[in-house]
Amino acid sequence: MSNDRRTFLRQLLIGGASVTALAACGGQGGSDGGDDLPNDPPKGSPGTDAPPVASEGVTKTESLSFIAIGDMGTGNIGQYHVAEAMRQIIEAQGCDFVLGAGDNIYEDGVTSVDDNGFLESFEYPYQNLDVPFYMCLGNHDCASTIFGGGSDNQRGDYQVDYHYSDKKYSTKWRMPARFYKESFGQLAQEKPFLDLFVVDSNPLTSFYTDHDERFNWQNYGYPQQLWMKESVKESRAHWKIAMSHVPYLSNGKHGNAGNLDEGMRQIFTNPDADGQRYKLFLEEAFSDKVDMLVTGHDHSMQWIKPVDSMGPAHILVSGAGGKTDKFQDPERNPTYYQAENELGFVWVHLTEERMLLEFYLVNEETGEFRLGYSREENKPVSIQEFEPA
Repeated sequence: MSNDRRTFLRQLLIGGASVTALAACGGQGGSDGGDDLPNDPPKGSPGTDAPPVASEGVTKTESLSFIAIGDMGTGNIGQYHVAEAMRQIIEAQGCDFVLGAGDNIYEDGVTSVDDNGFLESFEYPYQNLDVPFYMCLGNHDCASTIFGGGSDNQRGDYQVDYHYSDKKYSTKWRMPARFYKESFGQLAQEKPFLDLFVVDSNPLTSFYTDHDERFNWQNYGYPQQLWMKESVKESRAHWKIAMSHVPYLSNGKHGNAGNLDEGMRQIFTNPDADGQRYKLFLEEAFSDKVDMLVTGHDHSMQWIKPVDSMGPAHILVSGAGGKTDKFQDPERNPTYYQAENELGFVWVHLTEERMLLEFYLVNEETGEFRLGYSREENKPVSIQEFEPA
């Protein structure tokens, strides 16, 4: 992406809060890694084995599979062990793409599109995986300190730039914008099998105030919320999945949105550190509209049961791709399954009517892995509920 185009798009973001002014940070993702404007129409199933779409008699996508993983970018032996376990599951069971739920490059992101962090924390660990990774920004991706407080949001722009770079090591990295929508598969003409909505949670939950006004609530948080609500509303996809880094609900140390990092946030300078506006953002954009919310941030594995405030959506925390944690309060939110102090990832298989989730746990020292939990559920959101009249 040229510097002139990038500057132009970012100036649009600064200029106002309208949906069309958000092309620099949110929009349709270019599916071939090219220099597509974010408002270009979706191009079918980027990086998947789904059949091509015809103008008449559309070839129907029967199923899609993906892996959800977060907080992986350590470059340590544990990340390599998880990558190898993923490779074996992909080989045995199939996988169309990976969802990377943030903290892609520890501890403080990258400082240019040519930063070695892309190699050490992403390209080398996953070099044996031949699937695209759809990435989300985490707090450590937007920080200038090892504490990951999120005080330097501009660093996230370099991860978007890497998507467009003609010098990148592979074509796996997919982050066409800081927040975006991507479509996969097809059920009927103009009806994708799946729409993915990727949120940039960091400016909405940072410990420290970022003095770059491009990332304050007025110029970034609220416009992102407007864009996300409109995109979900307009989506005709059969399945809808949202991904963000900071959890909506979690039994880990960071806790639930609206009360994030309880007992610690009084020492931080950002009034949004507790995530209250972020909580309302997620509810307004996704409640009763998405089937699943995928997050990271807490370094554990959790499948949290649906709650009234988010409707029927199943809530996943998959933040054990490179680090592990203990639960702070394992009873805080009811779960189908949860696991602490072990690395891991979630494999998800979607058909038209059903979803199967399998949680895999990986030994950090030996790389041995096992199936920790498996459960199949009906599609959470009614198929007819959001069809146009």
